[in-house]
Amino acid sequence: MLHISADPQGKFTVSAHGETWLECPAMIAVDANGEKDSDERYLPMMSYEQKTEEGKTIHIWRTHSNLWAKKEYVLEEAENAARFFVRVEGRGKVDALRFFGCRARYEAAEYLLPVANHADYSRNLRMITEPGVIELGYFTPPCYVYPLHIAGCAGWLGVGLAARAGQYNFHQFLYQNENQNRCGFEVPLYGQTTVDGAWESQSLLFVPGEDAYDVVRAYARWHYDAGWCAKKDRSHEPDWWSRPIFCGWGEQAALQKKSGAMRPGDHATQKDYVWMSEKLDEYGLHPGCIIIDDKWQKEYGSALPDPEKWPDLRAFADAEHRKGRRVVLWFRSWYPEGLSQEECIEYLCTACGADPTSGKYRARMRETIHTLLSDEPGCYNCDGFKIDFANCMPLGKYVSCHEKGVYGVELLKHFFIMMRDFAKAAKPDALINCSCAHPYFDEIVDQARIHDYWGTMRNAPEVMAHRAKLCKAAMEDVLIDTDAGGVGSRRDFHRWMKAQPELGIPDLYYLTAAGDVPFDEEDIALIRSVWNDYEIQRKKELN
Repeated sequence: MLHISADPQGKFTVSAHGETWLECPAMIAVDANGEKDSDERYLPMMSYEQKTEEGKTIHIWRTHSNLWAKKEYVLEEAENAARFFVRVEGRGKVDALRFFGCRARYEAAEYLLPVANHADYSRNLRMITEPGVIELGYFTPPCYVYPLHIAGCAGWLGVGLAARAGQYNFHQFLYQNENQNRCGFEVPLYGQTTVDGAWESQSLLFVPGEDAYDVVRAYARWHYDAGWCAKKDRSHEPDWWSRPIFCGWGEQAALQKKSGAMRPGDHATQKDYVWMSEKLDEYGLHPGCIIIDDKWQKEYGSALPDPEKWPDLRAFADAEHRKGRRVVLWFRSWYPEGLSQEECIEYLCTACGADPTSGKYRARMRETIHTLLSDEPGCYNCDGFKIDFANCMPLGKYVSCHEKGVYGVELLKHFFIMMRDFAKAAKPDALINCSCAHPYFDEIVDQARIHDYWGTMRNAPEVMAHRAKLCKAAMEDVLIDTDAGGVGSRRDFHRWMKAQPELGIPDLYYLTAAGDVPFDEEDIALIRSVWNDYEIQRKKELN
């Protein structure tokens, strides 16, 4: 159980699992307009109130600061969770929130960095003295929570960033340690949030868990239970969504090496994908879908087929449907190629990325997505999108979109909602595959992709299992696209092929020799066996 002890003088402690984890000053600096916020000289005039509302104990410390006419620090205790936030009154563009001013005493010895990177669980453990940052990366976004651990303690404590819908105008959550037995947390807001009157900040959330993954699970569950995030009903998902996947990116790279082409995208052609489809048939591999990867488009932004590469995408899609396979299109996020400035996010008046809040861009995408997915005459009859490069969005103080005050994760949500809504309107069972691992995106994601793996490594099952556990902790019922393991080592590749069904949907990237994997009969027989066993087990579970 979590226990909070509040002091009217402006302090509180956080305890769990029989230990005191944090001793915190009731302090949140709300920096704005290029100035640092400070209320230290006003603390002697701080007032305190405690009350109970709807079964929650609420502590309020009232003061003001050099930047804000009024500040209220609020600590809200509920059953096995607590959140700490600030309300201010005044005017300004908020640069950052600094929780505790790096003055919180701590007892934890380590924390887990809950991100998807090229490391397994053990390599993502950090000493408590090491600063950390949770930001957009292979998970876009990850869960913004730090699971802390006290040496010798059976349980863990999560310190996370919680936000209401519409309040995700950030992309980073920083843990800070000045190496003086003190720590703090910071949320950069880059002046993208404007206060004009009363404003309530994002919250620092405290949740206990049995282990690091359970902390992430508790963080996500709190958002669902509080009504701040919505769970998607996954009880009637199309069968093909959970069948094995073939993605052509790896084979495009293999073909590039053999042909001497400039880039793998040169082999994102109808001719090459017809060949890949026939190779799958030859091997006796029957995926639920085939993903056409980078770069089938003539221009990334306008996102329509290159007629020289794809003279008849509709014919290809129809042929794959007759084989019992769907066709999913790789989609590059944000890239403005082929778009007008009016359709773009701007950086100091220069177009730098597609803007999902632009009416003109939305109108384009509604028509484009309909053309790509609809089975109407003149359309291509494809079946969904693998959305990539979502972390490469324009960021920072000087970027702006058409809808003011929308930035970071909130802009990302606008983008994914646009893609989902237009895709489902064109084809109700269209697939949205992306790399989200946060409860705010549960209602959008059909398949969560756990992303790339360096072929130079030799521990694909361990690295990818860590990512899958984090993703399932955030969105417990989501389908996992296990994505590509490396082909740098045949042993590692075989271990990964065997491990995929334990984590999610098997996914294959190669059909011919690559790295140290010859793709001879032994390799193909292994893949075929793994897929067959997966399909048998899947059908048993459906029945």
